[in-house]
Amino acid sequence: MKIFKLILPIALVFPILFFVSEIITLEFTKTRGKELILPIKGYDPRDLLSGHYLQYNIGFKTSEGDAVCKRQKNEVLNQSNSDGKSCICYPHLGMIYENEGLFVEDCDEGTLKDKSLCKVYLRGTCKYGRFEIANERFYVNEAKALEYEKRLRKEKVHIRLKVDSKGKAVTDSLIWEDGSSL
Repeated sequence: MKIFKLILPIALVFPILFFVSEIITLEFTKTRGKELILPIKGYDPRDLLSGHYLQYNIGFKTSEGDAVCKRQKNEVLNQSNSDGKSCICYPHLGMIYENEGLFVEDCDEGTLKDKSLCKVYLRGTCKYGRFEIANERFYVNEAKALEYEKRLRKEKVHIRLKVDSKGKAVTDSLIWEDGSSL
């Protein structure tokens, strides 16, 4: 019984401390992270609104065109490298236009440190030929979900990401065609 009294406070406090540290880390990344604005392309209308989350595909723009997650001879990287060994480098912050990124398959440190090629980079994984950064969804208010879905189908939408020094991105907001944001 004495051991139970010792373990119970630890079992209650530890998860709370964990979630508080996660929230602080995410907020720190949002305020101090480098801003990157990328276009959203491609929706699955069957899975557009999954619960209270808006599902989307980010249009990663690279100088290789559609060569994200492809090796030479158009060999598609199908394996999921869960340790995040693929990166996309961008030469500047802010709005990213067509053909401005550089796909780096193994996140080569030499390329990532070259500031003329890579001022900011996103670390992700290649899954079946698609580059994913593990935040391809955005929380929306349930009352406005239908309005947002209709608007997404009509307008060009961009996503504002905040990227930390290790290439991990946090979604800051969705930007509509008229400049307003969620």
